[in-house]
Amino acid sequence: MAGMRCRVTAERYATSVGSVCSEVTLTSRVCTLSNGATLTSTVTRRSSAPPRPSTHRSARRRWTGALAAATVGVLALAGCASGDTATADGVMATPAEEGALPVTMTHAFGETTITEAPERVVTVGWATQDVVAAFGTVPVGIPETWGGDEEGYSPWFRAEVEELGGTMPEILNYSDAGDLDFEQVLALEPDVILAPHSGLTEVEYNRLTEIAPTVAYPEKAWASESWQSLVEIVGDSLGQPAKADEIIAETQGQLDAVKEENPQFADTTFAYGLTLSDGGTEAGIYIPTDLRVQFLTDLGLQNTPAMDTVLGTVEGDNWYGAVSLEELDTIPADLFVAWSNSPEELEYTLNHPTFKLWEPIATGHYLFLESEPLAMATNAPTPLSIPWALDEFVPMLNSAIDGNGVGGAE
Repeated sequence: MAGMRCRVTAERYATSVGSVCSEVTLTSRVCTLSNGATLTSTVTRRSSAPPRPSTHRSARRRWTGALAAATVGVLALAGCASGDTATADGVMATPAEEGALPVTMTHAFGETTITEAPERVVTVGWATQDVVAAFGTVPVGIPETWGGDEEGYSPWFRAEVEELGGTMPEILNYSDAGDLDFEQVLALEPDVILAPHSGLTEVEYNRLTEIAPTVAYPEKAWASESWQSLVEIVGDSLGQPAKADEIIAETQGQLDAVKEENPQFADTTFAYGLTLSDGGTEAGIYIPTDLRVQFLTDLGLQNTPAMDTVLGTVEGDNWYGAVSLEELDTIPADLFVAWSNSPEELEYTLNHPTFKLWEPIATGHYLFLESEPLAMATNAPTPLSIPWALDEFVPMLNSAIDGNGVGGAE
């Protein structure tokens, strides 16, 4: 509400429930009203690795955690020379392009009209905060990043905000049940709330629209068409569609340069999955519409020729299939790429008596991402995460293609 400003402090500690390791943040928020009165609240915020499907067919779970995104190599067109301005309270924002506003955004829950260039932006879900910052606008509130630093920020996002000379945004609080702290969002006084790559429910959307114009995902939760489409949605919402085209061209140029420098990628087929759960009977394989798979195809690699087999195992709107470990030989691939949920799970996977017989594993043509920041950067790529990740990720890819398995104990 107007006239209210809040100060937030946070303390982190590690905990575990069963086999799930989590990082818990105890956040205290003290808000001062215009009349001098104060309101104090404490919220527990839990950050854990993205959810994953059961590898038992009888107990599958939806993968609601597509890892998210990341740059230290800041785009010049998103820097201070792009016309960024600071508001009276220090928020970094960029002006709209002539004639770009008002704009009406169509999404899963209807339409949202934005009439003026937003200065105070809150993002909900994954990756969007990166894209907003790439336009030169620093959000005032963002979700905590899985694999981020002690304060919840990815290294590429922090670097971009520092380059812009902005203030790090407030981290949004969620209850243990996953409920957003709507009072916190209200206190941030957003001009717009962007959630184009999120799991926002209609109830949550309706509550957020009472605070500020809210842009949800186009059709399905967690189903962004591509990182390019995410840039376009944010660009339209900020009144900067031409700059969106520039950001896409700049980022695509970086990917194309890597593709040109590594012609061997075009001759390499791959399957993308994750480590096995203890006792699992299936291997999860992501499908072509998943952002992490698109990142590899953007670099020139080719999906397994058996993708139709994988697609035949997809249930509902899931973005993965599940192939029986006994039938992995029906999924030919020169390379297996996966993110690792834990060192223990990775070792279990590499030593599984059936899984280790699959050709890419048996021949050392595999890459397991053990670094959480790198996994985030490559699994939900953004104009910030892509250049941050490429210098480390490309050599790892080449090592795996050469048969020098990457990941796991030496």
